[in-house]
Parts: sequence; structure tokens; C-alpha cells
Amino acid sequence: MQRSVIETVLGALVLLVAVIFISFAYTHSQLGAVRSYQVQATFGRVDGLAVGDEVRLGGMKVGSVSNMTLEPDGYAAVVSVRMDAAVKLPTDSSIAIHTDGLFGGKFIEIQPGGDETYIQPNGSLSFSQDSLILEQLIEKIVAIAREVNKKCKQCTGG
Repeated sequence: MQRSVIETVLGALVLLVAVIFISFAYTHSQLGAVRSYQVQATFGRVDGLAVGDEVRLGGMKVGSVSNMTLEPDGYAAVVSVRMDAAVKLPTDSSIAIHTDGLFGGKFIEIQPGGDETYIQPNGSLSFSQDSLILEQLIEKIVAIAREVNKKCKQCTGG
């Protein structure tokens, strides 16, 4: 009987500590609703970009890609991004699709402008730069190298 009481008290103590730990973790975590707003940008190409990819400003994550659709009349890609409410974007800001490293994933980088008015929720960014396609860049480098090689052979008479 004595052992049963000790086990019960010890079990209750463990449960009490667990409840205190969970309540501490909940009150000190940032599980509240994240305040954000949405803006859109139109791109000619969004190769490799996906819903959920990061939106960065100054190298720091300030949002994520929330939706991508194809404009029916001009076949442009319309990208919606969800921005942290604390980040106010000037109306002359620009948006570009970048690659994280040489072969990394895609992300969106925003360069803030200098205008004193800010983009409103559901507004749009006017200045956009499309995704760079690595294969096209390599093709251009190879074509330039061939042209330089051809000119060098002509110069040396070979």
C-alpha cells in the first residue's frame, strides 16, 4: 500500500512538471497568427520557382511565394507573394527571381525603392526580373568562346 501511494504521488508530480513545461513553451513561443499581406508581380519566366519558396529582402526571409498563375491573354506568369506585415515596400521596389548558389533552389529577392509611398495589400510590383536559365547562360558563354577562338586563329594565321 505504501509503495502504491509513492508511485501515485510521483506520477502526479511528473504530470505537473509536464503541464508546467507545456504551458511555459506555449506562452514563450510565437505560435500566434502571423500578420501578413499579399502583393503580386508579373514575370515572363518563372523557371524553377515553386509555391512556398522564400521571398528575401536584404538576404533575410520576409515572406514566401503563395500562388502562381498564368495570365490568359499575355501568357505571363503572375506570382503572388505573402509578405510579413512589418515590412513596408516602397511603390518603386523591384522583384527578381534568383538561384541560391550555382545549382540551388530558386527564391525571390526584393530590392526596395526610394519612394515614400508604400504598396498597399493586394497591390503589385511593377519592376520585375525573370528567372535566369543556366543552360541559356552556358550556351552564350560557349558561343562567345567559339567566336574568340575563331578570331584568335584568324589573327595568328592558323
